[in-house]
Amino acid sequence: MPADILVRSSRRVNRLTQKALGKRARVAASSLSLIESGERIPTVATLERLLASIGRSLISIPTRRVDAASTADSMRTALSHKDEAAALRHFIQLNDNLVAEHDEVRYALAISEPAPTGVKHWDAALAGLVEYRLREESLPVPSWTRASSRSLRKSWTFSAGSYDVPVPIDRVPEAFLARKVLIDRDTLDSV
Repeated sequence: MPADILVRSSRRVNRLTQKALGKRARVAASSLSLIESGERIPTVATLERLLASIGRSLISIPTRRVDAASTADSMRTALSHKDEAAALRHFIQLNDNLVAEHDEVRYALAISEPAPTGVKHWDAALAGLVEYRLREESLPVPSWTRASSRSLRKSWTFSAGSYDVPVPIDRVPEAFLARKVLIDRDTLDSV
């Protein structure tokens, strides 16, 4: 995950302003703004200090695949431009990334809590996807997936095209059904 997304996502998840995080980590808000915009690449020491100030640490994993937090950030950007098709592509790519990796690398792609996408049904779908793919390999599911903000009150039918096609309940994986996201399991076999 690039430093800008890591810092921005971690700050948003902790509901901090740039000024508040900067004060905690002893980093100027103007520097933090440049880091989050990708205009400045922080030193490892600065990155570790920013993360430590909110109870996080920096780890490295052996993969080039995009993780859940980076995916949510890309989806947020797409959705802010009203581009549902791009958000869908990012979601499907995360699915493919999780399927392609195994064991600790699959888990590592899912462990960092994504900042909200700005669209509740996509936040619920991301949590469902992470739980579904981790349970496939009997891996622990991160606690962020169980947050009430990651579930819907009313069912939403996942659509990969122009039409909403009803999904039989018995075709919906439990991880999605629990969040009221109706997606046919075959949609997730896109690899």
